[in-house]
Amino acid sequence: MINEEYIGRVVNINSKPWRVAEKVLTREWKYTLSHENTDGTYESMSLNENALEQIIKSGSKVLDSELK
Repeated sequence: MINEEYIGRVVNINSKPWRVAEKVLTREWKYTLSHENTDGTYESMSLNENALEQIIKSGSKVLDSELK
């Protein structure tokens, strides 16, 4: 497991930039990612920590490499 914070980072998923917006502890760490559409609406998805790490490791480009 990577001991790295992802909040504020932008990853590319299905050719869309998704910002990691929130990290919440339930039974496991869950991340909420958000994507702003051109009309100003937002889409969001929730991933567990392992899924987010696998997406990044599988070749998703991390667009913001600096932690905020």
